[in-house]
Amino acid sequence: MTAIDFTRVPARRRRLAPSWDLASLLLMLGTLGLVVVTFRDYGVTWDEDVHNWYGVFVMDYYLSWFRDTRSLHWLNLYNYGAAFDMTAAFINKVSPFGTYETRHLLNGLVGVLGILGAWKLGRFMAGPRAGFLSALLLLTIPNYYGQMFNNPKDIPFAVAGIWSIYYLVRIIAALPRPRLSLVVKLGFVIGLSLGVRVGGLLFFCYAGLFGLIHCAWRLAETRKPGVMLRELIEGTWSVLVPMVVFAYAVMLVFWPWAQQAPIEHPLTALAFFSHETFPFNTLFAGQYFPATDLPWEYLPTHVVLALPELTLLLAIAAIPAAVAQQLRRRQGPDRVRSLQYGVIAFAALFPIAYAVYIKAVLFDGMRHFIFVLPPIAVGAALVADHVIERLRTFRWRWAVAGLAALYGVGHIGIMVWLHPDQYVYYNGLVGGVDGAQTLFKTDYWGNSYAEAVKGLVNYLETEYGAEFEDHDFTVAVCGPPISADYFFPDNFIFTDDRDKADFFIAFTKDNCNKALPGKEVFRVERMGALLSIVLDRRQIVEAAEHAREVAQSLKGAPPE
Repeated sequence: MTAIDFTRVPARRRRLAPSWDLASLLLMLGTLGLVVVTFRDYGVTWDEDVHNWYGVFVMDYYLSWFRDTRSLHWLNLYNYGAAFDMTAAFINKVSPFGTYETRHLLNGLVGVLGILGAWKLGRFMAGPRAGFLSALLLLTIPNYYGQMFNNPKDIPFAVAGIWSIYYLVRIIAALPRPRLSLVVKLGFVIGLSLGVRVGGLLFFCYAGLFGLIHCAWRLAETRKPGVMLRELIEGTWSVLVPMVVFAYAVMLVFWPWAQQAPIEHPLTALAFFSHETFPFNTLFAGQYFPATDLPWEYLPTHVVLALPELTLLLAIAAIPAAVAQQLRRRQGPDRVRSLQYGVIAFAALFPIAYAVYIKAVLFDGMRHFIFVLPPIAVGAALVADHVIERLRTFRWRWAVAGLAALYGVGHIGIMVWLHPDQYVYYNGLVGGVDGAQTLFKTDYWGNSYAEAVKGLVNYLETEYGAEFEDHDFTVAVCGPPISADYFFPDNFIFTDDRDKADFFIAFTKDNCNKALPGKEVFRVERMGALLSIVLDRRQIVEAAEHAREVAQSLKGAPPE
């Protein structure tokens, strides 16, 4: 059983199906082309250095036949699986690109797999047009696309998540005895999610919950407890057990620390993340709050503001539209269809609601919840597909289509304008990035530092000309040093001593750009929003050094 019966689709729409599939193919190829052309443009984010080393240590754990155990106690990263990081480490052994350029290319390709997963889910639910719209809407969510290149945790997790939802939706249509191949595929992608973050256990919960709802619905349909019990047992043995076993095996391949205690350590990691602390304040709505005591609306607000306006509008309409569709059925709600809609809606909303309920520690906007964006995009696409079908008989349909096209062109223009800092996007509800810059975090990961270093190099080349390389310069960085010093030329020397640094590179996170005095010589800005600055502090440092020398000489001078 499939989610859509094409025999009931109008003949004209069936004829158009190949063209929508072709459009999807072109979209995927175009996205791959963008990744290949632009992956070098993205900076090194705050977490990438430690994740790179973690991947190397896990690789060495295997290459040494388990004798190299550095990965078992590397910072707190042993609490994570290394599915992405270890893969990147192996590829880096043969890649012609730099370490982080290679990671960015791989990260971008993984992100495309997420877009492909959204297409598969949308197409399965409502046909080729819905598949195309699902892929397009996810691609044009800047917080997904912008982090697609250099977020080694949240993007791979989101990708595994959307594929888990896709296979779960397919299995629902075949309960209680789906094909083993589907169960194995579901177990594999859940295993990959666990091989990135232990939070992949969430997808086990989705499968179990909707399996129970299926059985309860069958009881309501048949009024025979025996039928419910039989399907519960069949579903447990044909879906839940093999799914868990296979997923756990995949997880262990990528998680050395879990191999040491396959039950205890994953549970310990789950407890660690459940009680994770962040002893700093975070900016929200223009005020700083402790990350451990945020307003309840912190995460919902970030999700709302991260979505393009049209996608947000469609997503808001998704649940009412699905409910209305089922209530209009003369035979009553369709069990399979309702459960499939339920999985997508639950995957989009439950993590947010649960985080609000437990007052989760959050500190980087909605970064840890990127995995809700793909199901949101698919839900919005299903509504858009329905609207397009209804517009076929609407007198002013071409005007509506023209307005939508104008909006789309404008939004893509914004993403181009923000490049390669798309992830700092905020929608028009808060006045875009410019309106958000004093209210919320923008570049919290140092992605703009690559451009800041280039700006500093150009400034000094202009000043020194051909003699630029004959001079050494000390540079201090606010936040993650790797985000800047990876791009340093040979005559730039990183220093931890800000007060004695010739130059200071700082982003606007926590007002770090105001931490030191200096002459501003370069700014990284996007759409009116300041992301980072470069300060020339040479005169200040020279004056301070001169003052110290004078003070030292006076100490040694004889009294008058």
